[in-house]
Amino acid sequence: MLARLGGWCFRHPWRVIGGWVAVVVIVFGAVATIGPAFDGRFEIPESESRDGFDALDRYFGGLGSGQSGSIVFRAESGVDDAVVREAMQAMFSEVEQIDGLIVASPYDGPQGAAQISADGRVAFASLTVSVDIDQTAGQEVGRRIADLAPRLDGLRVEVGGEILGVFEPPESEFVGLAFAVVVLILATGSVLAMGLPIAIAVTGVAVGIGLVILISNLFAVPDFATTLGAMIGLGVGIDYALIIVARYREGLAAGRTAEASLVTAMSTAGRSVVFAGVTVVVSLLGMLLMGLAFISGLGVSAALTVSVTMIASVTLLPALIGLARERVEVTSWYALVAAGLISVGLLGVGLGISPLLYGFPAALVLFVVGRFLPLLKARVPRRARRPMRETLPYRWSRMVQGHPWLALGVGTLLLLVLAWPVTTLRLGFSDEGNFPEETTTRQAYDLLAEGFGPGFNGPLIVTVVVGATGERAEVEQLVAALAATPGVASVSPPFPSDLANPQQAEAFLIRLVPTTAPQDQATSELVERLRNDVVPAAVAGTSLAVSVTGTVAANIDFTEYLTGRLYLFFGVVLSLSFFLLMVVFRSLLVPLKAVVM
Repeated sequence: MLARLGGWCFRHPWRVIGGWVAVVVIVFGAVATIGPAFDGRFEIPESESRDGFDALDRYFGGLGSGQSGSIVFRAESGVDDAVVREAMQAMFSEVEQIDGLIVASPYDGPQGAAQISADGRVAFASLTVSVDIDQTAGQEVGRRIADLAPRLDGLRVEVGGEILGVFEPPESEFVGLAFAVVVLILATGSVLAMGLPIAIAVTGVAVGIGLVILISNLFAVPDFATTLGAMIGLGVGIDYALIIVARYREGLAAGRTAEASLVTAMSTAGRSVVFAGVTVVVSLLGMLLMGLAFISGLGVSAALTVSVTMIASVTLLPALIGLARERVEVTSWYALVAAGLISVGLLGVGLGISPLLYGFPAALVLFVVGRFLPLLKARVPRRARRPMRETLPYRWSRMVQGHPWLALGVGTLLLLVLAWPVTTLRLGFSDEGNFPEETTTRQAYDLLAEGFGPGFNGPLIVTVVVGATGERAEVEQLVAALAATPGVASVSPPFPSDLANPQQAEAFLIRLVPTTAPQDQATSELVERLRNDVVPAAVAGTSLAVSVTGTVAANIDFTEYLTGRLYLFFGVVLSLSFFLLMVVFRSLLVPLKAVVM
């Protein structure tokens, strides 16, 4: 079937190319019309954190489902300086006009005093962000807030909160493409043989990312899913197309016609590409086993990008080969130099070095005028093909086959050494402290740590649901026990769910600030100590239901949940892969080898 499909695409290249152009236009037309709806929030599995958030929702008006941000400012003259106060209050008034935001100013009477650092130079206004604002809209809100910051000497204003952080996907993919151009030219000795795999990978990734943006309106897809899809898609796209192109060129070298070489390549390498792609898709869809919405969104998004890239490899690639035919073996000097200039331009995009961007127009000029200059339009001499038995891969394979136990031992030892860091791996989630240092989100995080201590960015929330009799004295004893725990910087007084009648409140909220940063191992150990030792001892003999929650605690619970399901994930994915390969190769040893590797 693949041979017939490849042959048809080879004979009707413009129909296939036209179909792909139509797909690109339709997908990105829909993207322009509908737009993205990325969701950076993650679902919390059953855990103590989940119980605490449920208590917040039930007794404290939905605080557990809210989103937050901050406006952090530092004034050399002090935040209470009259000029600074007037400028910042004016900013807060303007920010309050933005739909979906509630501002709690440090200048709001006695309750705002806790939002000013001890030295009086750092303060923050807390922002309550509506749950209707998703990650995409949050970025725009963050930009608007930053634009409202006053410009005063000695005053620095930063906008904090992940929901308001401006997400700029890393451009390392362009660096990878730049090096891929060079490596593929060196490996293939042909500009067309280099360009075809890259064209297929870029097309597949572009369409895949467009589809990911569209499905973000249907599923919970985090904003970094496009980056993940691009990373995987470029890798497999270049790999899949290169396998087919290499087998096609082998056919030409053996004296077959272009169409016969393509049909042979599709029936052999094309088959491998399809089953390799299906295996990758199965592995990525295994993320559905985690049972969490945003993890499933990541898996579906990456699988979708790989699927599109695989389809491009077995349809668009044969069509492009149908246009190139034997010219895939021919390279002119101007094309070779132009490809190098394109690589320089891609490197400029990836590294943000503007002068390197001139590589693009220079390559265009060379493509236009190079064919008219005798020196540049001359063909690059083709490499002499060495007999297969003289190639390095052949000699290496024979050496391994001649000394299998030695190769097995050395290879296993090397893999174990490379895998050793896994034994000390700490799983966790990034937070605002992982944003690039030049972003306002990271600088707001650092200012809060400077003014209020490293643990201020990751407070723990302790929810206390009291029994029918009301146990206010026992709640105070709990607060005292928490405050006396090593690693605790401060503990707030218990905040009752019923302000009018605190003695009859059904629940209390306690805010606890650790002495260590959110991602510090000591903070994780503090959460475990509070849950396992401090809280049980403090509430023994009472009817208090206490939960230690908050973002940091939720991240810990989330990580433990994922770790517990990893064995299920690997087991199911490897079993499905084994079954698929067994059906394809009708062998037990081949799929077993693949699963072990």
